Amino acid sequence: MDLRQLRYFTAIVEQGSFSKAALKLRVAQPALSQHLRHMEDELGVALLHRGTRGVQPTEAGERLLAKARTILAEFAELRDSVRGEQAAPAGEVRIGLPGTVSEQFSVPLIEATQERFPDVRIRVAEAMSGFVLDWLRKGEVDLAVIYSTSDPKGLGIHHVLTEELCLFGIPALTALKTPAGKAVTLTEAAGLDLILPGPGHGLRDQIDEAAAGINATVHAAVEIESYSQIKRLAERGLGYSILPRMAVRAQEKAGIFQTWPLEEPSLYRKVYLAYSTERPMTAAARAIGQLSWEILRGLVADERWTATLGDETDPPALYG
Repeated sequence: MDLRQLRYFTAIVEQGSFSKAALKLRVAQPALSQHLRHMEDELGVALLHRGTRGVQPTEAGERLLAKARTILAEFAELRDSVRGEQAAPAGEVRIGLPGTVSEQFSVPLIEATQERFPDVRIRVAEAMSGFVLDWLRKGEVDLAVIYSTSDPKGLGIHHVLTEELCLFGIPALTALKTPAGKAVTLTEAAGLDLILPGPGHGLRDQIDEAAAGINATVHAAVEIESYSQIKRLAERGLGYSILPRMAVRAQEKAGIFQTWPLEEPSLYRKVYLAYSTERPMTAAARAIGQLSWEILRGLVADERWTATLGDETDPPALYG
């Protein structure tokens, strides 16, 4: 088994099919299949489940995938270490972002990367914060922006900013009598028909815990794990919702949504830049991590992101 085979195997799993992996790697599909058979013969176990919906790693394949990602990352870091800081960062950097963060952050990050590090290619993956954290722990992304984690073991996390959560809905809704812009208690908000992520999602858990602290029960009329779909359903008048104010600022300015600050208690959410401390980072990933910190805080300072800066004032020492 060699590094090439590990790269091939990792690409097959990440792409979900031999054909997509062949296109990404620019390798003939039969050659990929042959390499996979040789790996399975050498190890004496099946590494992939093959089905109509593509391929999935077996239990043995999952173990190999975790090791392969570590080995490949260490190999990339070895090249960077030997070349030293004189060489400009190069290669692909995968960053996981919640949808509400990606809306504000992806374009400035890509533009700044092209200007400052032209040999680095950014690959953005969007999902709810909990899924992004899972990707980071599995090594499927190099960097992530997350809202919180109850278990920071094995992670480097840096508090970038804190954003307010607000209640919002279309003007045609009449269940709430409080004028838009005036504060609404969490008890009042919890009793409305709400469109929220399901239990187990970080945002939902935060809202539920805050409501339980004041002996209130959240009424979720619709549960859906997508911020964009939450906003679409809210636009159709299916209920109110609670999201970061930044996520609905454009719709509020356009008159689509009305918003209400929450009180008793107010709700805020911290945003963190995160990376694994259990795997080596390439020079490119370190550089983009440093750049991400600068851009996120700059968006707040320039008032393009409705938030307050985090407690940490010094940037993470990722890249010189």
